[in-house]
Amino acid sequence: MSRRNLILSATAFGICGLDGYTAPRFALAAASQPGSGPTVRGDRFGVGVYNTQQVADELRYIEANVRPSNETRRKRILITGSTAGLGQLAAAHLLRRGHHIVAHARNEQRAAEARRDLDAVVIGNLLDLDETRSLAGQINALGTFDVIIHNSGEYGLPDAEILNANSLSPYLLTSLVDTPREAMIYLTSSLHLGGDLKLHEVRSGGTNVNYNDSKLHMATLATAVARRRPDLRVNAVAPGWVATVMGFHNGPYAPDNLRAGYMTQVQLSEGTGPAGQMTGKFLFHQKEETSVNSSGYDEKAQDALIAAFEKRTGASLG
Repeated sequence: MSRRNLILSATAFGICGLDGYTAPRFALAAASQPGSGPTVRGDRFGVGVYNTQQVADELRYIEANVRPSNETRRKRILITGSTAGLGQLAAAHLLRRGHHIVAHARNEQRAAEARRDLDAVVIGNLLDLDETRSLAGQINALGTFDVIIHNSGEYGLPDAEILNANSLSPYLLTSLVDTPREAMIYLTSSLHLGGDLKLHEVRSGGTNVNYNDSKLHMATLATAVARRRPDLRVNAVAPGWVATVMGFHNGPYAPDNLRAGYMTQVQLSEGTGPAGQMTGKFLFHQKEETSVNSSGYDEKAQDALIAAFEKRTGASLG
């Protein structure tokens, strides 16, 4: 079976989040005082709670092997969904490289776990659009970022929650958060190949939008934003079916390389490597992906999706 067919026939795929190494810190946001918050669960990397052993091993690899760079300017980087998995790995790597990272947690429990290694955490549950709007305000209060990674994603939830978390909330954050100086990155999936934009559902208040559809939304949103904001580098990234908790949703099998699954985000953030200067592309493991749903590069489809998002949320991309 080809990799593409394997992924399309699967129903699990990894996108997630942050723990990692103590690095330069700034701007504590929405944080409880030490000792006043929820009890931290599990060991340092949350194995068996919110991370797999593979993610924990990779976090330890990052601590042991990644060093600050003298060639890359330190950047302010926001990563949504960054309390476990791939978002955590990207954040840990970028922290070790010397960048300033703000993590995002869905609630105080996940924030408490992230604060073991990082002070700056914004909080908001992307399943709730009002919380997403509040989250945008928290982010803007911290000032302008150089890079924003829209990493957060949900799988295995009812369609209405998938629509909010994976489609409408990333759009709202794109619209309401101050535009970053350099780059925006949207996590998608090769499963977008089996998706449909379902514009009527988005416009009309419907909820019949599944995971595959939401990942097509992200791929199409990324290319639309790249067209509208030509001074930025904006790309969609499929990190692969990797060994995160999300990736093991339907069993302990994930065929793609975990490290490659977050290094595209690292390169795009730093503007380095094969992917570093690309914009308006769909990327997989630091290279442009050739198997892309036609809607992703269709300008009419991009504009129609943005119009549908605007009608549904009342927020304009501008």
